[in-house]
Amino acid sequence: MQAESQKINILMVDDSPTNLLALESVLQAPDRNLVRAASGDEALRYLLDTDVAVILLDVFMPGIDGLQTAELIRGREKSRDIPIIFLTADSSGNRNIARGYSLGAVDYILKPIDPDILRSKVAVFVELFKKTEEIKRQAELLHEKNIELENANLQRLGKLIDLGQELAAERDPRQVLEKFCGAARDIIGAEHAGVGVLSENGKSLRYFCHCDECVIGDESMTSPQASEDLLDRLLAEGRPLRLSETAGTLDETHLSSPQVSMQSFLGAPILSPAHAYGWLYLTNKLDADEFSEADERLAVTLATQVAASYENARLYAEAQRHASELQQEVTERKLAEEARARLLIREQAARAEAERANRTKDEFLATLSHELRTPLTAILGWTHLIRGGNLDDSMMTRALETIERNARAQSQLIDDLLDVSRIITGKLMLDLRPVELASIIEATIDTVRPVAEAKSIRVRPALRTSHCVVSGDPARLQQVVWNLFSNAVKFTPEGGSVEVGLTCDERRVELEVRDTGQGISQDFLPYIFDRFRQADGTTTRKHGGLGLGLAIVRHLVELHHGTISAHSDGDGKGAIFTLSLPLASAAPDGDDGEAGEEQQAEAAVTTLTVDGEEAQQQSLVQSDVLGGLRILIVDDEADTRELVQEVLARQGAEVRASRSAAEALRMLAAWNPDLLISDIGMPVEDGYELIKQVRAFDAEHHGQIPAVALTAYAGAEDHRRALAAGFQTHLAKPIVPKALIETVVRVVGRATAIDA
Repeated sequence: MQAESQKINILMVDDSPTNLLALESVLQAPDRNLVRAASGDEALRYLLDTDVAVILLDVFMPGIDGLQTAELIRGREKSRDIPIIFLTADSSGNRNIARGYSLGAVDYILKPIDPDILRSKVAVFVELFKKTEEIKRQAELLHEKNIELENANLQRLGKLIDLGQELAAERDPRQVLEKFCGAARDIIGAEHAGVGVLSENGKSLRYFCHCDECVIGDESMTSPQASEDLLDRLLAEGRPLRLSETAGTLDETHLSSPQVSMQSFLGAPILSPAHAYGWLYLTNKLDADEFSEADERLAVTLATQVAASYENARLYAEAQRHASELQQEVTERKLAEEARARLLIREQAARAEAERANRTKDEFLATLSHELRTPLTAILGWTHLIRGGNLDDSMMTRALETIERNARAQSQLIDDLLDVSRIITGKLMLDLRPVELASIIEATIDTVRPVAEAKSIRVRPALRTSHCVVSGDPARLQQVVWNLFSNAVKFTPEGGSVEVGLTCDERRVELEVRDTGQGISQDFLPYIFDRFRQADGTTTRKHGGLGLGLAIVRHLVELHHGTISAHSDGDGKGAIFTLSLPLASAAPDGDDGEAGEEQQAEAAVTTLTVDGEEAQQQSLVQSDVLGGLRILIVDDEADTRELVQEVLARQGAEVRASRSAAEALRMLAAWNPDLLISDIGMPVEDGYELIKQVRAFDAEHHGQIPAVALTAYAGAEDHRRALAAGFQTHLAKPIVPKALIETVVRVVGRATAIDA
């Protein structure tokens, strides 16, 4: 039965048994199953449930003839593509021949039939059928393989989660490493695994675990399979390392001894914020000749996970040791009992404060993860749909708008984090000048109004004066007002209202934002302006955000020598925020009054520009504004290279790209570009090293070529450093195409306007 099922079916349709017998004798072969049908009806019934490689169909038959049968065969989905060869004794039937070909016939053979011709033509379709079936089988195998890979990834993820929970519950550093070593080997699928942690002097091993074998300090231990030079390289470079015999990157010098057998190696450093203090390595991939890039990424994740768990366990062990020593001291020194009691109370209070701070940190990190991943979900999801290529124009527009909106949301989150960082380090500067506060309020109301109207929220401005001039940074004051307004709209339910009042006297101007929203609980009100604090930090909270906006507002207001306060009668009773600033004539003198180029650069990098979003959404038309320019792009990120290359090429420039500083230097000498655009953060040699080497050349060898620093390091200090290194200007990521082109036009000295 198995052999019969593997044979290829050939359907022969003819009302003459003699003809069928003749066809069968000509076409007989071991791999074929020749099926007879005496009429069109019988052939159609057979084709309902059976696939055939080719149909030999007599034209003239009683009942439904061959042409009618072919038409019915072509009308069915299952049999539509089966090749049909018509057999006929009518050599003058051109009309029938034409109709046969119109019905999808692949050939017409006249009777009497030449056996060799018939065999050769049928053999073609038999072979075609075999290849088609083989392709189907390969597709099924590929589908099964994809399912296997997906299941394997899910299993890895499950094991990774289980390992994280197990390590989080462990308090002994030695046990943490011991459990981690075996789990890492099983998750990645290696024969052997080793994990080592250096002592505080950074020269000797404090712990070393080899699969299920763990030793401490200078006690006798099994040597690692990998050589000390290879492990030292992991510590020195601080990045993962993947070697294999197949790729020719692994040789005997990488082995600890001649008796060791190692075909593939994967290592990842265990890192602290300052340096590498340990390593994880795995040898001999179980189901492959070498470790994959996915294995490398997973090893880095595992190394990060064990670093956190080990550090927690170490700190806990030290805390336990400290507690034991303290208890012993209390027992031995009874004369200092009162002092020891006070010390214990202070320590408990400090620990409680530390635990509170740790809980606040954990809540903030959880919120940060959620707020960053939420827009990423939309971005990655729509990107996947776009790559599918099945979106119509309206859905494509919606997809791009969603991706752009979520990217801007992520950019705003990053801006808030950078602002908090500058606040903590004292690097937030102001560009002070006379500012009409009423105009900022009116512009911000116009910006927030569409969101308010979408929720049927009434915005009631009551600006009793329009001549309240303060000494301030316009961008930062706009950031303050925007935060207050957007918070009011955000926490006000549909159908509510937001009232905005502005008054001033001889010395101060006062802005009041009052809403009918959910209000602020009395317990949380004292902490409303604290960093990293939110009234609802649970995963079920109704409103997004990092809880940084009001903390930034308070600091910016204080830098302007003003005050801000919040009042609420409780949950569900709305909130009132009152901002007070000195008028320009009454503002105290301070160091911030003279803002030079550094402060302006800082403002340019960090300003929250609400109106600017509209400009960023505009698309650039294709033009020849950069026609004739040769531009060399240097960036190790392929996506960024492709984006910048496409934007500039659409404006007429001739663009080439390189992925490293060394490649860029070679292309600079060979191609003679007019402009250099370089990323700063690159492996091996960064953008600063590249521009240093370029500026060392003489003018004849492009030493004076204009250069633009394009980087995600977007602070004012980064701006100053780029200029000092030899770049003409500094452009921060994420890239706005219009700003990129305007920068190129300005740097190369072209005055042509850019259409948007």
